[in-house]
Amino acid sequence: MKIKTSYGEENDINLKLVIALSRTHLSFGRGLQIFLNEYGLTSAQFGVLEALYHLGEMRICELIDKTLSTSGNMTVVIRNLEKEGLIQRKINPVDKRAFNIVLTPEGEAMIKVAFEAHLVLINQFFGNLDREEKLELQKLLKKANGL
Repeated sequence: MKIKTSYGEENDINLKLVIALSRTHLSFGRGLQIFLNEYGLTSAQFGVLEALYHLGEMRICELIDKTLSTSGNMTVVIRNLEKEGLIQRKINPVDKRAFNIVLTPEGEAMIKVAFEAHLVLINQFFGNLDREEKLELQKLLKKANGL
């Protein structure tokens, strides 16, 4: 027999929301990792390639901001993507002490294919929601984040 303790209606609802968000995040994360394994990428590497693909060359600090990463992690991600020949460093034309990170032709070809497959994954994941539900969920999540 389950013991059900109530912490008050508001707290009970909030606890259930945390569980639902956590399960959703975990479920999507599992599917994403299986998908990324096919390309030999981590989620951080995919994030960097995707940001460069859609936004163009960037400085490392911009990539950190766009991918919600840390500087320590980004150093490793950049190094590994360089070793794979997917990105390269280029001297920043404005600040010669800084580097911009750019996709190589191989990196661009890979992320183009991977991103198209990623769209399929996302569409499958959110397939149980209709358009209006997706827009409402997006709006509510932004509101919850104070955005």
